[in-house]
Amino acid sequence: MSKKVRIYLLVLFVTTLVSQSAARITPAQAQNLIEFSSTEVINNFPNEMVFRVGVTSAGADIVSAKFSYTNENLYGSRSYTKDPIDFTPGQLVQLTYNLDTRDLTTPPMMSYLYHWEVVDADGNKVQTEEILIRYEDNRYEWQVLENEDIGVWWHDRSESFGQTIFDIAADAVSYQQVLFQTELDFQMRIVISNSKEEFNSWHSIGHDWIGGQTFSNFGITNQIVEGEYYQDVWLNGVIPHEISHIFFNHVVYNPTVSVPVWINEGVAQYNEFITHEWEMDQVETAAVDGSLIPLTALEDGFGSYNVERIYLSYAEAYSAAAYLVQTYGNEGLSALLAAYKEGELTDAAFQSTLGTSIDQFEMDWAESVGAENYLIPTVWAIPTFRPSPTAYLLPEQGTAIPSQSYTETPAPPLMESNEDSEKEPLFLPSPFPLAIMAGIIILLGTSIGVVTLIYFLSRERDS
Repeated sequence: MSKKVRIYLLVLFVTTLVSQSAARITPAQAQNLIEFSSTEVINNFPNEMVFRVGVTSAGADIVSAKFSYTNENLYGSRSYTKDPIDFTPGQLVQLTYNLDTRDLTTPPMMSYLYHWEVVDADGNKVQTEEILIRYEDNRYEWQVLENEDIGVWWHDRSESFGQTIFDIAADAVSYQQVLFQTELDFQMRIVISNSKEEFNSWHSIGHDWIGGQTFSNFGITNQIVEGEYYQDVWLNGVIPHEISHIFFNHVVYNPTVSVPVWINEGVAQYNEFITHEWEMDQVETAAVDGSLIPLTALEDGFGSYNVERIYLSYAEAYSAAAYLVQTYGNEGLSALLAAYKEGELTDAAFQSTLGTSIDQFEMDWAESVGAENYLIPTVWAIPTFRPSPTAYLLPEQGTAIPSQSYTETPAPPLMESNEDSEKEPLFLPSPFPLAIMAGIIILLGTSIGVVTLIYFLSRERDS
């Protein structure tokens, strides 16, 4: 081969390398070639959010696009939904995505994270930075009181109404920081609905019995306050109760561990700023007549639709939680919950932190409420609903005077506001959920699963 030919081949090889290098576009270069306009968001709460963006390419046509979003979950990993978008390819495209929330339970003030992704004809993928947006209920003119710990949203009521809620919440946070021996690293959001219709409008399934709901993983609680009569009493119970669920989730969160429901609901009632003599009367009566429900039967839920059983379940949960705190102190409760967070199961957690088995704890508690010769019966684990929403259900009887006392932070007085007469104490029992639909759904799901399993087993046998 001549020297001239060798030089020609070398020049051709170098030229080819340069050409291939120019054809490859780095992500940074692709980012410069593809530009996004600011996203326009149309809020049609509670039905949908509409997202629109313009995209321009200085290079190849844009041929595909996706919209990616997730809830701003405060705990654990986040799962993103990535939906493809239909559009006509080109160098200038308009993308639209409808986030349909009609069949979701999406409370006001829920936050979403989202971004756009596009790919051009040369295979270059570019995505926008993640954007945080709050899904607000824009049907009303909201008033807000907030600090770094608490945000209270209400509408069409006086400023003093919101201030009352904020003050109760502030007292609850101060007390529970001591009880749980921790502080939250986010602002909890308390949203007040003025009616069941307003509350149910953003639920996938509405229930007449629900009076409020807490979304612990998002730090949001929404409560219904319809009338003036129950206003102060209801708020003194339900606001600290739901804040307790947010604190509780914060100190025990571990997706691999299930904390007994009676501890969660019992501590939430213990944190309420209302009297619990009615509950204690229920428990002591059951202890004497031998009808106490074993705590082991209240680990996964409070049973099927049975008003008396649910009353007693909640009453026992309060009684056992109060006994736990009064016997082992805030340090004992905090250590127990920390053990759950570390992944310990119930008996191991009680042994390692309180120095007693869960069975011995139950027998000691039963004795403290008047049960003689108490034996823990054998119970079958059956699917039960886990209480979450709070309800309006009231007992048919029972009156009491405020007697709840806290060692660190005194509860605010529970009084009817009437400047023209002597202050009279009011009583409201702890809220009770009756998850009829939840129970039905669980039973249906179990039945379908069994039938499906039998079907596939029979097919495998026949084959």
